[in-house]
Amino acid sequence: MNIFSKVTLQSLKKNRTRTIVTIIGIMLSTALICAVTTSIASVWRYAVNYYEYTDGKWHGHEECSDIGMYNKIKSSDKIEGAGCLSYIGYADIGSDNEYKPYLYICGFEENMKGLIPVHITSGRFPENRNEILIPDHLYSNGGVDLKEGDKITLDIGNRRYDADKMVEAGIDTRENVENYPKDDDSVILTQANSMTATDSNDNVVISAEYIAVKETREFTVVGTYERPDFEYYFTPGYTALTVPDSHDENTIADIYYRMNKAKDIYDFKKEYGLVGENHSDILMLSGVSRYESFYAVVFGLASIVIGLIMFGSIMLIYNAFSISVSERTKQFGLLSSIGATKKQLKKMVKFESLALSVIGIPLGIILGIAGMWITFLAIGSRFTSFSDNKYPEPLRVYVTPIAIIAAVIIAFVTIRISAWIPSKRATKITAVEAIRQNEDIKQKKYIKTPKIISKLFGLPGTLAHKYFKRSKKRYRATIISLFMSIVLFVSAYSFTVYLVGAVNDTHHTWGMDYEYYIENTKSKNIDPDRTNELIKSSEHITDSAYVFRDNYWFCVDKKYVSDEAVKSHYFEDDMYKYDLSDDAKYFYSSVYFVEDNAFRRFAEECGLNADEYMDPSSPKGIFLDDFMTFDYEKEKMVRVKLFDKEDFDVKTRQFEDKDGYFFYEINEDGKAEYRGNYDPDTEEEKVKTFELDECSRELTFHIGAVTDKDPYFKAADGMVILYPYSCCGQFYEKDVNDLFNEIIYYIKSDDVYEGFDTLQKTLKENGLFGGNLYNYADEAESNRDFVVVIKVFAYGFIVLISLIAAANVFNTITTNINLRRREFAMLKSVGMTAKGMNKMMNFECIMYGTKALIYGLPVSAGVTFLIYRAINEGIDTDFFIPWRAVIIAVLSVFIVVFSTMMYSMSKIKKDNPIDALKNENI
Repeated sequence: MNIFSKVTLQSLKKNRTRTIVTIIGIMLSTALICAVTTSIASVWRYAVNYYEYTDGKWHGHEECSDIGMYNKIKSSDKIEGAGCLSYIGYADIGSDNEYKPYLYICGFEENMKGLIPVHITSGRFPENRNEILIPDHLYSNGGVDLKEGDKITLDIGNRRYDADKMVEAGIDTRENVENYPKDDDSVILTQANSMTATDSNDNVVISAEYIAVKETREFTVVGTYERPDFEYYFTPGYTALTVPDSHDENTIADIYYRMNKAKDIYDFKKEYGLVGENHSDILMLSGVSRYESFYAVVFGLASIVIGLIMFGSIMLIYNAFSISVSERTKQFGLLSSIGATKKQLKKMVKFESLALSVIGIPLGIILGIAGMWITFLAIGSRFTSFSDNKYPEPLRVYVTPIAIIAAVIIAFVTIRISAWIPSKRATKITAVEAIRQNEDIKQKKYIKTPKIISKLFGLPGTLAHKYFKRSKKRYRATIISLFMSIVLFVSAYSFTVYLVGAVNDTHHTWGMDYEYYIENTKSKNIDPDRTNELIKSSEHITDSAYVFRDNYWFCVDKKYVSDEAVKSHYFEDDMYKYDLSDDAKYFYSSVYFVEDNAFRRFAEECGLNADEYMDPSSPKGIFLDDFMTFDYEKEKMVRVKLFDKEDFDVKTRQFEDKDGYFFYEINEDGKAEYRGNYDPDTEEEKVKTFELDECSRELTFHIGAVTDKDPYFKAADGMVILYPYSCCGQFYEKDVNDLFNEIIYYIKSDDVYEGFDTLQKTLKENGLFGGNLYNYADEAESNRDFVVVIKVFAYGFIVLISLIAAANVFNTITTNINLRRREFAMLKSVGMTAKGMNKMMNFECIMYGTKALIYGLPVSAGVTFLIYRAINEGIDTDFFIPWRAVIIAVLSVFIVVFSTMMYSMSKIKKDNPIDALKNENI
C-alpha cells in the first residue's frame, strides 16, 4: 500500500460519521439493485417451475401423429427426452355432463413422467394393461364416482360420425369429411379433432355419433390424478391412463419431446417436417423466442427501475465524495506542492471509492437478499392464487450468480461514476489556490439582506443570509440533495398510485363468489324460485339472485348520448341499422331480468323508488353505465359512459328463426337477411330475405335511471339494463321459459371454499348438475393478491428510495456543518450566544427547505404528469397530483433538515473555540 492510499484511509477514519453515512448509502443502493436483480431471477425460476409443473417440461408437441414418427424423434441425438400418449380408444362412462360423455383411454409410457404433468392425488401409476388411473374431475365434473380398488368393465372403441349425417347437420362439408380416415363411410374422431353438432337451442346432437366397439376390457382403478393440462376443455372424453398396448408404427399417438439445446427446436422441426406446437412459455424463459418484445419489456422495466436507483444513488454518493474532496482541498494542495501529480490525486479519490465499495457492496448484497427473503416469505404464498391454485409452491428467493454479479457491477459502476466527477475537480485548481481555499467562497459585490430577515431573525439571520450568498457551492449541494429527495419520493409515490389504480381498473372484481348456470331450463322443469331457495339454504351461502339474460342492438336518440360516446365506435354497427335517421344511434347491451327481491334492494341502494320501477304496467329499467374496455382504435383501455341523461326510451327488434334460417343482418335495402346451413350439393350458404315486419317485432325499453354502481349479480364487463323478473311479460309475448333457455344464479358466501363444496353437494343431492358451478372467488382472490403484491413491491421501493434520499440529506448537511466549525468558533469568540446560534441555524433550515420545495414540487408535478401520460397510453385514467405524497414530502423535508441540523450542532457545541480556530483541517 503506497503513501497516498494510507493518507486516504486515515482521512476516512478521521471523518467517521461521513464515512459511515456514505457506506450506508452504498449499502442501500446496492441492496436496491440486488433486490431488482434477485427479484427477476426469483420470478424467472418461479415461472419455470410453474410451467414445468402445470404444462410439463417438453419443448415440442406433435398432436395425432404416429409411433413411426415417435421412434424417429426419440432416436435423434438432439433430443434429451421423448415420450408419447398412444391412442387406445373411447368408452361410454355414463357421465352426467352431456358435452363430455366418454372416458378417453390412452397408453402412458414410463419415460413420460415429468415430461408432461401427471399429479397423482391418490394411489399409483398403472403397472399393466388392466389397471387404470382416472382423473379427479370425472367425479366433480362428470358425476361418475369411482374409487381406488373399484373394478369397471368398458366397451372400448372408436368414436365415429356418419359422414352423410355430418353434412346434413351442417357440421362439415362433403369435401372435408372425405379427407378424414374412415371405415365404412364413417369418420373416426380422436380427442383432438372432436366435432359436435347442436340444435337451435344449443342442445348437443349426438344421434349421428356412435362408438364402434373393438374390445371389452376389465380395469382396476389404481389411483386418481389432477385434471391434466393436456386435456382440452372442449374434448368429449375424460383422459384415463393405462400401460400402452403393443402397437405398430401407424398407431395414433401424441408425441412430446425435449431438446438438449432449446435453441435447436426450430431447425429440428424443419429437418423432420414437424408442424406441432411449441411450449412457447418454457422456450421463452430459456431465452428462445421469435418475438423480442417480451425481453424488451422485461429488461426495459428493469432498466428503468435500476436507472432510477442509480440516479438517486449517484446523487447521494457523489455528494459524499464531493464534500470529501472539498474538505480535503487543502490536503490535495499540500500534496501537490511536494510533487504529487494529478494522476496520483485522482487515484486517491478512486482508492477511497474502492475502499468504501469493499465494505458497502457486500453488506448491500446481504441486505438486498435478506430483504427479498423476508418480502417473499410474507407475500410469496399469494402467488399460488395467480395460477388458480394449480401450482402449490409459494414464491421464494432464488439467488443466482448472474443476479449477484450484475448487482455488484451496477453498484460498482454507480460508485465509480459518483467519485469520478469530484476527482476531476480535485486536479483542476493549483496548489496555491488549494492551500488558500479561496475557490469556494468568492465575493464580487456587496450582499444586501432583506429587512424581513433582519426583523424576524436579527443579526444571526443576517449573517446566515450573507454566508448563504457568499458560499453558494456548499449550499447548492444541500439544496440539490433535498430537491432530489422530494422528486424521488413524489415520483415513486405517483408511480405506485397510478400503477395500483391501473391494476384495479383492469383486474376489476365483482361482489359475488359463485356463478351457477342451468341450461335447457324448460326441458328440465326448473323452477327458478325454488332452486334459488335451495341454494340459499346451503351452508355458508349468504345471498343468491337469479338472472334471465338477453342481448340486443338497441336504437336510441342521439340527444341522450354523451358527446364522447357519439364519437366512439360503440355506435357504428351497420348490420343492425333498421332506423336510418340521422338521430338514431345504436349500441349493444344486455338486458338482465333479475329476481324481484334482488332488484328491489339494488334500486333502493341507488336511491330510487323500487315500486315505481317494478310496476308491471309500466316498468322502468336501470342502466349500468360505467365500465373499462379495450379501444382498438386508441389501442388502450378506456372508461366509457354512454348517457348523460335519464328517463328515455331505447328500442330494438326481436328477430325470429325462419325454418332453419337465422337472422344475420339488415341489408342495404332495409330488409332482414337470413342465412341457413351449407347446401351439401352446392356447398354454398343458403340466404333468404324478409321484410322486417314479417320476421321481427319492435320492443321498447324505458330507462328510468343511469348509474355507475355495480350490483353483485352483474358479473361481466359491458353495458347492462336491469329489470325485475316479474316484468318480463310486458316485453315478450312468449312465456319466459320458452324465450330464455338458460338461467344464471349469482351467489355470495361467507366462506368461499367451504361454501363451494357444500353447495356442490346440495345441488347433487337435489338432482342438479354441479359441474356448471363456477368458483369466481378464486379468480377475485387472485386479482386482489395481484394488487397486494404490486403494493408491497411499490411501497418497498418507496421506502428504500426515501432512505437513500434521507441519507443523502443527512450526509450533506452534517458534512457542511463540520466544514464550518472554524466559522462557528469565531462567532462564539465574538460573543454570539447559543440562542443566536439556534436562530441562525433555524433560518438556514427554513431557507434549505423552502428553496428545495420551490424547485422540487414543480419538477415532481412534471414527473407525475409524465407518469400519467405513460400509464394513459395503455389505460384511460385521469391526471391527479398525489397530494398525500406532497404533504408528506413537505413535512419530511423540514423534519429531516431540522433534526439533522440539531444533531450536527449538538456535536459542535462541545467544541472549544480556541482549539477549533487553531485546527487547519476543517
